[in-house]
Amino acid sequence: MNNKSLIVLLKLSAFFVFFGRGYEHLFWDAPFRTLLWDQNLLSPLVENIFGVKWEDYVTNLEADFTIQSIIKSVGVFYIVCSIASLLVNEKTNKFIRTVLFAGGVCLFFLTILQTKGRAYQSAMFFEHAIQVGSPFLLLYYHRINYKKLLVSIKVLVSLTFLSHGLYAMGDVYPLPGNFVTMTLNILPVVTESWAKQFLYVAGVIDVVVAIAVFFPKLTKYAFLYAVLWGLLTAFARIMSGLTYDISLSITHQYLYATLYRIPHGLIPFVGYVVVRLITREGFPRKTSLSKVYNRSEV
Repeated sequence: MNNKSLIVLLKLSAFFVFFGRGYEHLFWDAPFRTLLWDQNLLSPLVENIFGVKWEDYVTNLEADFTIQSIIKSVGVFYIVCSIASLLVNEKTNKFIRTVLFAGGVCLFFLTILQTKGRAYQSAMFFEHAIQVGSPFLLLYYHRINYKKLLVSIKVLVSLTFLSHGLYAMGDVYPLPGNFVTMTLNILPVVTESWAKQFLYVAGVIDVVVAIAVFFPKLTKYAFLYAVLWGLLTAFARIMSGLTYDISLSITHQYLYATLYRIPHGLIPFVGYVVVRLITREGFPRKTSLSKVYNRSEV
């Protein structure tokens, strides 16, 4: 593998997150109303500052159109960020880097809204660690060495897989219904209880992987599993939808959810490659990515 492949993988990860989220915002929806329709939080502002009754505000079609316009505008911005992800490098002008940074901040804010919509379940917040972290890994790759990059990836992968595992197990947090639905649609299972047992085992493995990435002798293998499972769970979204009907409309309905989850497999693969470069190819831990960008293939 060429050293440039690391940079390409980081670019693709950020691209898929931004493009998938942009797709979602432009054609479907985003949880902005979780904040903008929060009566306890916003009713004093709406009623006392703007002089509008709360019931009139939440049922006003113009207000709803404004919210939808904001969502679509953010979607356009995410698409711009996806393009910036492919253009950015250590010599890129400040404007492109600022766009990418702002996009990462928007992803962080989106994650907060999604967490708020799930009654502030911490697992919902940390499940998006890879997605939120992808643009920042790309943005600062030239400033950090292999050791810092590897630690960052370990933390992101661990948080994402631990959170996903806790949901799949259903002990700490309620088992999401769509997990069961996808399992029933994709795998030749007979009963719902079998699907739940399968998800429980998968959840336990996710938790084990989240811990194993921090043990040097297990890191490489944990990353490999994370690559496989991360991509499988990403494509499970669209595969589950296609069991209903193989058509462009179904693809359109589920594709965005697959796109922004692809980094769940790509970022662990970056971690695996970095481990190989450190342990097998003799690159010193203090070597930065930018210094090896143009080295020969490995």
